[in-house]
Amino acid sequence: MMQAFRITDALRCILFNAPRGPNLACTRESLLGTGYPSNIRFWRETFSQSRHRLTTVSWEGMHLGGLASAHIRNSGKLWEIDRLYLGEGVVPALYLAPGGDSLAARTVTELLGGLILLATERSAQRILLRLAADSPLMPAAQRAGFFPCFRESLLTGALTVVSSDKLAPPLQEPSARAPQDDFSLFQLYSATTPAPVRDALALTFDQWQELQEPLCRRGQEWVIQVDGRLVGWMSLSPVSQGIIGRATVHPEHPKAVESFLELASAQPGAHHWLVPDYLTHVASALQHRGLQPVAGYDVLAASVAARVLQRGMAPVEA
Repeated sequence: MMQAFRITDALRCILFNAPRGPNLACTRESLLGTGYPSNIRFWRETFSQSRHRLTTVSWEGMHLGGLASAHIRNSGKLWEIDRLYLGEGVVPALYLAPGGDSLAARTVTELLGGLILLATERSAQRILLRLAADSPLMPAAQRAGFFPCFRESLLTGALTVVSSDKLAPPLQEPSARAPQDDFSLFQLYSATTPAPVRDALALTFDQWQELQEPLCRRGQEWVIQVDGRLVGWMSLSPVSQGIIGRATVHPEHPKAVESFLELASAQPGAHHWLVPDYLTHVASALQHRGLQPVAGYDVLAASVAARVLQRGMAPVEA
């Protein structure tokens, strides 16, 4: 039976050394090697009843049937699921009958659906979930209210340096991102992101700001402008496993990709880039430079219904 996570549930998990097994929520931090909240931090947030975390749990007698947990992303309107654990035997059952109405599938649906209900009480607007590509959890997640937005590819390897005589003349040298570039970056996002994805993730400037993920401590960002218009953005974050790279480039200015990658190739170590499927020109340039796709992931979103505060009235976004 699914229920909101309580302090007694935390004590029970600690006593039985649960949850065990893999975390099925594929956060950017876990994929790129920067980690996700440790169990110690998770228990601390539970005991303090932090308003920055929502958790649901399901028990099968004395055994954990499943646990799902989400944290705030920048504001209380956007949440991301960073923990999704299932009891022993649940995942194999989903692989055997991924689209069926099995007990395993109902457990996943109830856990994720319970998070949506809890998020409603916090006046949230959207919840994000990243799953491994073609995950057997997908049908159960969709029944809970999540729908796939886009697919990402993880590309890793060493960026090769291309001889300058083989490169097209650069559009412009990348410059450091400035605070006043925010709205121009939102315009670049709007121009390069398909409408269904923007509708699910961020339509307004405020929603786009909530969607942004903080850089690592030593991370840097660059932009490229052409005729006063921002046409490209890149970030590089050094971590213990190498370099985490991200880039958005307008498809009408593919030379900007090479300008960025020429800068990125000067950073030693293995590179790890998570690229959305609609930025094919970025992925192609990375593969041309030696990176290889090693895994795919589906990003899902659930829209949270606004909680009615008074009869006949509900908050809406203008």
